[in-house]
Amino acid sequence: MDEIEPSPEVQSPLQWVIAIASIASFVSLIFSFLAARWAVSQLLGWWVQLLAYAIIPVSVAFIILYRSCWHREIKGAARTCSLLLVSCAILAGDVVAVGVVICAAVIFICLIAFCVNAFTGGNH
Repeated sequence: MDEIEPSPEVQSPLQWVIAIASIASFVSLIFSFLAARWAVSQLLGWWVQLLAYAIIPVSVAFIILYRSCWHREIKGAARTCSLLLVSCAILAGDVVAVGVVICAAVIFICLIAFCVNAFTGGNH
């Protein structure tokens, strides 16, 4: 009678781990880009630059996932490869999130400029 049913908004530990790994990867991506921009720009080849920017965020996500309860029943190389793949997917999601934020910022700035122009009676 007094059974407590879990509410649907309660997240599982795996969802929390993915969220924490995503946020940590995003923050490390931003900080590594800001801190190492000059050094990475000296590298030859665009693929080397992308690899240099990707190493830290993927490593951060991988370490968080590896230390978590993420599929502990899988052992050895299979778990390591799956965690590496998930870490790369998290980085791809972070890059998409950065692109969405930049596009939203550009649209917002253009919208403000258009509204200011309209309210001041510009372009007559």
